[in-house]
Amino acid sequence: MTHRMRRISMSFKTVFMTVAVDQGDAALKRAIGICQGLDAHLVTLVLGVASPPPVSPYGVVSNDLWASEVDQGQADAKARAGQVEAILAPSGISYSVEPQFIDRGSVTSLAARYARYADLTLIAPRAAQAEQAQDWVMNGALFESGRPILLLPEADVHFPRVDRALIAWDASVEASKAVRDAIGLLKSAGAVEAILIDPVPSFDGHGPEPGADLSTYLGRHGIATTVHRLPKEGQGVGDVLRRAATDLDADLIVMGGFGHSRLRERFFGGTTTNMMRNLEIPVMMAH
Repeated sequence: MTHRMRRISMSFKTVFMTVAVDQGDAALKRAIGICQGLDAHLVTLVLGVASPPPVSPYGVVSNDLWASEVDQGQADAKARAGQVEAILAPSGISYSVEPQFIDRGSVTSLAARYARYADLTLIAPRAAQAEQAQDWVMNGALFESGRPILLLPEADVHFPRVDRALIAWDASVEASKAVRDAIGLLKSAGAVEAILIDPVPSFDGHGPEPGADLSTYLGRHGIATTVHRLPKEGQGVGDVLRRAATDLDADLIVMGGFGHSRLRERFFGGTTTNMMRNLEIPVMMAH
């Protein structure tokens, strides 16, 4: 079936994304389509990341070599920004482009600053050559901006149109924020499914009937929700969510990001890390 892209009325009016100096144009072109659907302004940060300063065996920084690398890096970032503008100019969207060549320790803070002044940050599919830089950008946007991010898969997407949205609901603060940030998308969706995995009734979490409070809350926004309580059956939470998304033919997952400590996620994995590395549909995430 052929779908016509329509502009969706919601609060996403500024969209932010980074484009690495050595990154291709696929993610940028996808961002154009998303901004056309949202009628949003696209803020594009063209990012070059400096290598650590070279140091001699005696601990002395080779200043001339370092200065030359910085000059070249700045030139490369400006050149790539020109290419980005050439792609954006005929698209018909509102946009701004800024080149930056910075040290790796500043990437997270800079991404967080940009993300705070945007309604949504797009995170491109994880490419092997840029995976570490993508992690730095995502950490800043997710943990230090208070704004949601959208993880994009390799496959084509028709976001912001949502035919069937899946909410990964665990009654956490992170999941609650993700749902609130996605209200506009959920209202425009054809169907909304809430997935609760091994939920336990509790005084301060799910309440006496897991999923009932969420369904009531969304109902007051005019959103009809179908609640599914699923067992893990020895699987990881991420695996259960992906299976549910496939079975229900969902085209968006809404979930909280990093409910456990970042240190635990880094060393032992977790649902967020699992979802990041095995994306098949877009995942809207908030923390």
